[in-house]
Amino acid sequence: MALRNEKPSRADQVRARRQIEPVQRKPVPPATQRTARNAQNSSRVIRRRTEYTSSYGDQSARQSARKRIYMPSGNQGTEIRLPAVPTVNLGWRLLSGMLAVVMIVAMYMMKTSDVFAVSMVNLEGSHRVSAAEIGHALAINGTSMIEIIPGELEERIVSQFPDISGASVGVQLPTTLNIAVEERQPVIVWMQGETPMYWIDLEGYVFPVRGTAENVFPVFSVDEPPHPLGWVDPALPNPETGMVEQQPTAPMVDPTFVHAIQQLAVIVPQGSQMLYEKDNGLGWTDPNGWQVYFGTDSEHIEQKLAEYEQIVAAVLAKNLQPKLISMEFLHAPFYRLEQ
Repeated sequence: MALRNEKPSRADQVRARRQIEPVQRKPVPPATQRTARNAQNSSRVIRRRTEYTSSYGDQSARQSARKRIYMPSGNQGTEIRLPAVPTVNLGWRLLSGMLAVVMIVAMYMMKTSDVFAVSMVNLEGSHRVSAAEIGHALAINGTSMIEIIPGELEERIVSQFPDISGASVGVQLPTTLNIAVEERQPVIVWMQGETPMYWIDLEGYVFPVRGTAENVFPVFSVDEPPHPLGWVDPALPNPETGMVEQQPTAPMVDPTFVHAIQQLAVIVPQGSQMLYEKDNGLGWTDPNGWQVYFGTDSEHIEQKLAEYEQIVAAVLAKNLQPKLISMEFLHAPFYRLEQ
């Protein structure tokens, strides 16, 4: 039986041709040519976006923005659909604008209405200054609470009341003002004859005599106490402007002078009064009949007292009766027999 010649398939033909012909591959272009070609091809890309929107889409969007409300009917399994209610979405800008308007209206009402006017002052920490005095000095009764600035009121209280060293102001709606103060404690009362002129505290601040105080030592003088270095009288006009300007709160009396009074107060003889003279300083009348002065500072007080005892012994030994003994300068004391 003879074999039948079959026609080779296309795949067999391709395999046979590859075995006979050498493989010829397309050369790979350089990198620069590939980059240029890719850029050229990318510029040919066309973006297509349809602007067509069907009426069905608009209608569904509008329907989704509305809130559907259903009510049950009397029959089981049936409901009544009410007209759709539109859903309102307030943006942040609209909400903030409405809030700003509400705040402006509220501030205007607080400023113009008597409901928020100051009518009560609660005062704490004061034993000599009353709440009525502070309220009258500040002129705040009837003022709107929105116009109250605590920092300014605190400065005004300290500047207008020398016997107050510090103040704290708080606002309590609707009409109450809370004020807490710290009063200065006097240690010296400055006397002219039998009249008390003012009080002096440890720091040298001067303030009016109000009521009574404990452990206040009297000093008698017709002169003013020595002022600290650089002190400027607030009652004097400015030499440049010619006007009296508000001076910052500062001590009027030298603190070292106050300290000297406290040291000498414990050695003043019984029945004698502490005296002050501008030329000689602090002193008193000695039981022997003469005046003794120790200057205006507390430096070398103990040495001055020891030296004074020696001088008294020497004077009495010589049977002398001086009118004045000055211990102002430790290394240059002297006594005077005549005025």
